[in-house]
Amino acid sequence: MVNEYYKKFKPKEFDDVKVLYLYTTQPHKLFTKKPVHNLEDLKGLKIRTTGTTAPITKALGGIPVAMPITEAYDSLSKGVVQGIAITYEPMKGWKLAEVVNYCTEYSSAYTHAYFVVMNKDKWNGLPVDIQKIIEKINEEWVENFGPLWDDLENEGKEVFIQKGGKIITLSKEEDTRWKDRLRPLLDEYVKDMKSKGLPGEEALKFCIEYLKTHQK
Repeated sequence: MVNEYYKKFKPKEFDDVKVLYLYTTQPHKLFTKKPVHNLEDLKGLKIRTTGTTAPITKALGGIPVAMPITEAYDSLSKGVVQGIAITYEPMKGWKLAEVVNYCTEYSSAYTHAYFVVMNKDKWNGLPVDIQKIIEKINEEWVENFGPLWDDLENEGKEVFIQKGGKIITLSKEEDTRWKDRLRPLLDEYVKDMKSKGLPGEEALKFCIEYLKTHQK
């Protein structure tokens, strides 16, 4: 979806580079020291966050605490924070499975988009036939990156469970409550984009419709 989004809207922030392809992480989850079955359990907990995870955590009732991933292990082990919003992958890569006990999964979880770009002057200096080869490889990696990330995610989940981690799935009613808490953030996004003269409403509609038609 993120690659189709780029093709359609061509954000001007990328004008100075050659975009090779974009990719996303798995949906984030909420990892905590104590079980979180509902919004009441989450209220007041200090959660390590970055970027857009802060307003999401705040909307759900948690207290966002900004810090780099390099500080997460010590902060969780010492009780500076009681949870972290992240994917399963760091449970292995950053050994976070050693310092959290529960994972709450919810359907309105978010993901982060990342980009792989190249210096535009270097790109323009390449022969056309080489550019075409690279473009072909880019198309392949749009498809390849997802399964690669899936593997890393599954490995992290396996380590989390092996370390005694418990997975919590919200009830249907509770999951809807979380969705309702987060919906205003989408409205705020549209409002903010409109104030900048950007097609926020069109972008949001595009993403929602894409997800609806591509869900498995």
